[in-house]
Amino acid sequence: MVLMLAACGPVARPTEHPSEGEGPGYPTVLSDPTTLGDFAMQQEITIRHPEGENSFRAVLQKQGDTLILMVLAPHGGRAFVLTQTAAGVEYESFMPRELPFPPEYILYDVHRTWFVDAPSGVTERDGDRITTRVEEGRVQERRFERLDGAPEGTITVRYEGGLAPGAPTRAEPPEVTVMENGWFGYTATVRTLQWQAL
Repeated sequence: MVLMLAACGPVARPTEHPSEGEGPGYPTVLSDPTTLGDFAMQQEITIRHPEGENSFRAVLQKQGDTLILMVLAPHGGRAFVLTQTAAGVEYESFMPRELPFPPEYILYDVHRTWFVDAPSGVTERDGDRITTRVEEGRVQERRFERLDGAPEGTITVRYEGGLAPGAPTRAEPPEVTVMENGWFGYTATVRTLQWQAL
């Protein structure tokens, strides 16, 4: 979904977009940040989509009651920052143009990738059918399908080497995680460069 980041340089133009509940067209329930452990990690993310491919770096940090995702522009400055608290989501942009989708959608991908607590097998909740495959105590794959079929398709998250119990808040995440988003037709490959519990 982050289709324009590679071409965007920072322009100090802060804006806020409070998020209340589900975004249009991308039904997702966000975990309350206060329920998550404190951690920080640097990531390199590559998005493949019908128009091509983009790569960028990001920092994801949870501390206290706040979850922050800072996406970096190609020269290393900030492209934008998403901040989630119990009050909702705020978006601050330093780019010369707006994203072509609600910025909260990026945070939705973060939550589906890292903060879903579903047991092995099939679980139905919040309108999703979640299928979790566990091997040797680690989550290898999670699949998300809407029970009402809207949107159609499947989101699949694969964890190379498996996702350890408690990761990424209390344990190191896999070096490579791949999300195939069949709802919107893109693949995100997340390479974890650094991680630490706080």
